[in-house]
Amino acid sequence: MSETVRDLITDALLDLEAATMGQAVGATEAEHGRRALQRMLKAWQLEHGTPFHLVAEQTVTASTTGAYTLFPVRPLRILSARVVTGGVEIPMIELTRDEYDSLPNKAATGIPTQFYYDKQKVLAVFRVWPLFSSVSSETFKITYERETDDIASIDDIIDVPPEWYDAVVKNLASRLRHAYGKGKRKADIVAEAYRALNDALGSGVDGQSVYWGYE
Repeated sequence: MSETVRDLITDALLDLEAATMGQAVGATEAEHGRRALQRMLKAWQLEHGTPFHLVAEQTVTASTTGAYTLFPVRPLRILSARVVTGGVEIPMIELTRDEYDSLPNKAATGIPTQFYYDKQKVLAVFRVWPLFSSVSSETFKITYERETDDIASIDDIIDVPPEWYDAVVKNLASRLRHAYGKGKRKADIVAEAYRALNDALGSGVDGQSVYWGYE
């Protein structure tokens, strides 16, 4: 099952009683809906909790440097990291920026046991400490939350599993209610959006129960 961005925008406007069944949504409304949908999906990732469909892993070949540019993926956040040496995976401890800056000798050598994720606007830099003095086949395994894919066209398929579609439609309708909503329906959609999103989260969030706010 897959529905296009156009389908989801149409259903959101129908839910608001701002569209007519069987009639195509106008180009202006469709583009407005596309922008709102992309902003909504990106904003959801600022909340706590990582839906399973956004969890990914990558392996980085170790060297004697202390900084590794993660490419082509820029993780939204790193969930865990392990250094793999001698066939053994050793969990690493995440440092804050202040903790990393406070390290007195960033060139100290040994088995890297700590990392700091330096997420810049464009680059994603994985910094480790201490540094390997020499390497053979060592690697770093990084589990991270990836960013949702951008929506380039209203004919795209959005980057969420089908079981999330209802939450997407209800919450998009809630976000659009100020521009298109009518009367009681404009108020009712807020509570419906809240329930639908938390139902979706309950079916696939990594970690403890999480409740996200509604639009």
